[in-house]
Amino acid sequence: MTGLIICEKPNVAKKIADALGKPKKKSQNKVPYYEVDTQGKTYYVASAVGHLYTLIEKNKTKFGDYPTYDIDWAPASTVEGKEYVQKYINVLKKLSKDANEYYVATDWDIEGELIGYHALHYACGQDIAKRMRFSSLTKKEIVKSFENTDSIDFGLVDAGDSRHKIDWFFGINISRALMQAISSAKRWKTMSTGRVQGPALAFLVEKELEIQKFIPVPYWVINANLKNNNGNNNTEEEAPLIATHEIDKFWDEEEANNAYSNVEGQKEAIVEEIKKNKKKIKPYPPFDLGTLQRESHNAFRYSPKRTQEIAQKLYEKGYCSYPRTSSQKLPKDAEYMNEVLNKLLKSKEYGKYASEILEKNLKPIEGKKDDPAHPAIHPVDVPKEALPDDEQKLYNLIARRALAAFWDDAEREYSKVTLNINGEKFKLSGSRTTHEGWHEIYYFTKFDENELPEMKKGTILSIESTEKLSKETKPPKRYTMASIIKELETRQLGTKATRADILEKLTKRGYVIEDGSLSVTELGIGVIETLKKYCPEIVEETLTRDLEDKLEKIQDHKIKKEQVIDETKVKLSQILDEFRKKEKEIGAELVEKIDSTNRSLQIIGKCNCGGDLIIIKYKGKSRFVGCSNYPNCEITYPLPQKGAIKIPNKVCEVCGLPIINYMGKDLCVNIECSSRISEEDKKLLEKIENEKEGEKKCPKCDGVLTIKRGAFGVFRGCSNYPTCKYTENLKGESNEKEIVGKCPKCGSDLVKRKGRFGEFIGCSNYPKCRHTEKIKKEGEEDKVEKKETKKATTKKSTAKKTTAKKATTKKTTKKTATKKADSKTATKTKKATTKKKE
Repeated sequence: MTGLIICEKPNVAKKIADALGKPKKKSQNKVPYYEVDTQGKTYYVASAVGHLYTLIEKNKTKFGDYPTYDIDWAPASTVEGKEYVQKYINVLKKLSKDANEYYVATDWDIEGELIGYHALHYACGQDIAKRMRFSSLTKKEIVKSFENTDSIDFGLVDAGDSRHKIDWFFGINISRALMQAISSAKRWKTMSTGRVQGPALAFLVEKELEIQKFIPVPYWVINANLKNNNGNNNTEEEAPLIATHEIDKFWDEEEANNAYSNVEGQKEAIVEEIKKNKKKIKPYPPFDLGTLQRESHNAFRYSPKRTQEIAQKLYEKGYCSYPRTSSQKLPKDAEYMNEVLNKLLKSKEYGKYASEILEKNLKPIEGKKDDPAHPAIHPVDVPKEALPDDEQKLYNLIARRALAAFWDDAEREYSKVTLNINGEKFKLSGSRTTHEGWHEIYYFTKFDENELPEMKKGTILSIESTEKLSKETKPPKRYTMASIIKELETRQLGTKATRADILEKLTKRGYVIEDGSLSVTELGIGVIETLKKYCPEIVEETLTRDLEDKLEKIQDHKIKKEQVIDETKVKLSQILDEFRKKEKEIGAELVEKIDSTNRSLQIIGKCNCGGDLIIIKYKGKSRFVGCSNYPNCEITYPLPQKGAIKIPNKVCEVCGLPIINYMGKDLCVNIECSSRISEEDKKLLEKIENEKEGEKKCPKCDGVLTIKRGAFGVFRGCSNYPTCKYTENLKGESNEKEIVGKCPKCGSDLVKRKGRFGEFIGCSNYPKCRHTEKIKKEGEEDKVEKKETKKATTKKSTAKKTTAKKATTKKTTKKTATKKADSKTATKTKKATTKKKE
């Protein structure tokens, strides 16, 4: 009997094969799979690469034809860029021919159930399989899931199938309608929206318009700066204590003036009352995916999408539990958790905490949220190798959060002091941590430490100065990548697995800009305002929330998927019929917003003449910064010709000109600005001038090397540029890339490059040619040669044996012996041998 275990990804397949026995690695067309014997049977462990099948139109329609609903599942290899998927389908098809028992071991959620069933149904031609369900890739849990299988949950399959189809109907049809509307205005722009994307953008627009319409209201604040004498013998002067008037905000200036006249010039503040209270702060519950995404953004500025991808890598490496969970509760299985804690004992960083938890038999705190499939995200093992920086940071965040859930409360003391300054009441607030508790482990939460000096009722404090400050109310804050995830959860828009993708699509389409917070562009505002005006149902939350409820009912077998899909088609057709009637008006309004957005995205700041400094691009793809008042103002600044440029809306502290962000670094737009020169380069320039080195000869031509300024500072460049492009840094180190050969694909130079995982060889014609090679280590070539020699010897030996066996056929033997000399002869030999056998 032979079994076939279908996994979601290749590295998960390896983990499962290793857990079940001693696997033999095999491959077909460079796609790996594993053969393992366990419990007296042979099993093949093979994988998909995510979704092997995708939705496509059965018959492609013309541009502008909508709505269209004639779709079906087809191999994802039919999509451009996904051709490699066919290799994995072929492996499953091949292995299924020898199998008589099937296991689905994909991720335990809606998407995983759908991926596994599609691989089983379309690639293997089966509908029934045993279902392995696990939340971590530890050996024990894999074996447990293998020995205690379930069956495929067709409620999950139908819910996944329906979600994909309904999202396709909305996404494709509404996006086509938007693009057709723009086309009717004789313009073109790639547009997209969807069932969840539209409502998500709508509430972001609401916030943006609220900010734009905000009218600030003036108010006044009165402060007293007190001498800070905390009783320490430190010679360093303490920062003054700031006491604020008991009326936080004076909305009437005359009232503020009256209060300030009573305290202006006063030198003493008398302590009238001291109130202290202690508060216990419980540890936070372990992470669900949404909370992890928010905390990761706050701690490391990782986007929700990036956090999700890193957490998935940690899961697949077997270091963390399954990340796409809604639960804030650790597993109830005490034996399982003890095994995890015993693994953490080996860690220098977490061992002492794990040891105390085990010794005292501590129990973790739980959150309210639960998930029937998976527990909260937690570590399951200690990394056995050095992780990339981003993975190490996220692992540390997850591990500390889980361990802190077992720990005791933190304790904080809060002080409120009432002061009397010439009859006016002021307040002074302080806070300090009296017991670290869980905060010792999970230090990512910041506590304000503002310890007040010892004082008692009647204590007189010296006033250094008083001030009346004029302020204005501020508009509401925009959402950040952290807060938007929570808002999507609260509004029940999207799922834990899809919310990160929704945000990425909004930024990619130019509807939203992420620069610390999420600001909506004119285009984003225009799309929502236009849709609200002509077909408001597309962006209303009620429609998508109603569909989510129905998808949940499909999952629970309470409603048939066909009913929900048919109802969706009818509703969407009604919406799109109304849209088509107003196509030209919609197109005209969208084009106006597109132009407005394009203009705003090109403005980097103000010119000294009062005009706007804008990024100008020519057809030849050259770009620079120029003034909107040209030709009256001819000021220009050069820009790097390759790479994305962001506009952080900052000005240079040195010269006051706008800042651009290039390759993650803030740079003054003025390349002559001293802020562009590092301190090290300033010293080198000074040394060059003092030693009067003068001009150096170019090592590549008859030119001379002169001091030049570029995107990242100063360097030496050849005077014969652009004929000669030789450059070097001020230390004299060449910037030339080492040429190591010719590209086998396009014939350009192969050069050494540095990447995320170290040095590699890449084509100089990148990005047109993306050919890369690994750099061979010393001795590696010899090993390869020995390997090849061994292979050749084996082939020769085999050839001799074959010749001996077929000695009766001299003609065939001769042709076989000359096989290496001529490939054409080899082909003839093969044909002749076949003919003889027949």
